[in-house]
Amino acid sequence: MSDPFKVFVVDDDAVVLEVIRAILEAEYAVETFESAEACQARLVEERPGMFLLDVNLPGMDGYSFCRQIKDDTLLNRIPVTFISGNDTIEARLAGYDAGGEDFIVKPFAPEEVLRKIKVAQQIVKSKRALEEQYESSEYLATLALASMDESGLVLQFMSKLIAMDTEQEIAEGLLELMQRYKLDGVVQTRVAQRTLTLSAAGANLPLETSVLNHVRGLERIFEFHNRSVHNFERVTLMVNNMPLSDPDFCGRLRDNLSVAAQGADSRLQAIETTEVKNRSQAGILSALESLRTSLGNLREDYLRDRAASAQLMLRLEEDMANAFVHLGLTTGQEETLENLVQDFMQKLVALLDRGEETQAALQKLSDRLGQLQ
Repeated sequence: MSDPFKVFVVDDDAVVLEVIRAILEAEYAVETFESAEACQARLVEERPGMFLLDVNLPGMDGYSFCRQIKDDTLLNRIPVTFISGNDTIEARLAGYDAGGEDFIVKPFAPEEVLRKIKVAQQIVKSKRALEEQYESSEYLATLALASMDESGLVLQFMSKLIAMDTEQEIAEGLLELMQRYKLDGVVQTRVAQRTLTLSAAGANLPLETSVLNHVRGLERIFEFHNRSVHNFERVTLMVNNMPLSDPDFCGRLRDNLSVAAQGADSRLQAIETTEVKNRSQAGILSALESLRTSLGNLREDYLRDRAASAQLMLRLEEDMANAFVHLGLTTGQEETLENLVQDFMQKLVALLDRGEETQAALQKLSDRLGQLQ
């Protein structure tokens, strides 16, 4: 049996520590600390599966402690979720800058804490899977950068873009492009009702998603601190480490990344258009199949009703002939009644024939629609 997932909780409020312990201890191994320094001492002997860090701590605060964790090669793969009573974009950006993966706002519900632990476990799995992939791609990127100039990298990306059929492939392609420029960043794609936020750390990390959801509504291209953001309708690209010490290189990077992001946006639009067309075609095919089924049912009903009508007309003729024997009608009266009945039968047959013509016309329409598939 595998060891339970271990959570280190750091908060200077003893009540909060006891509440979190009560929430988690049935499923997880929990250790609590009232300061970052106390947790640091424990890390010499034991490493957790994740950290829950209060932002405001005595001594070293949660953001500083997170930076220290992310700077340690033995600890930097462990996800960090911040706990804070301040739910602002500035607080979330500070947590993101520090390297955190998620954010819990006080007061919190037990279900939210448990859900965040599940998210952290998924982050751990995703990071393990991505490590091998990015180790290989980093080596290839180094070789490519040595043999291609800055514009050549964008041209290579654009040449591959046309063959990318999913938002996952496009996001991975943009990340690879940034990596070849030695940049760290995040990509968000938006196709139909699907949103994907991807970075080297994994997919749809809550804190990254929160930040991208905020910056996507700002200007088309803008910068803050050492970040550069490129916003288009279906894609947002955010670079976290623009080389501000080299303004000329920064300018070229902005231009190249903008071209790449715009190309990705166009490709995502084409993917979305294809999906809409496919859904429309599927709807037409479904309607056509429904029409064919209805025509088949109508045909069966028509043949059944026509046979029943023929039986009724024969029976009417027999019943009328039998009635003439007992009614004592004159020959002229019998002929008048027979003519009335015959006229009615002819009109009924004409109606049935028109129903046959209508069904034939509908069948022809169904056949012509079928040729459009």
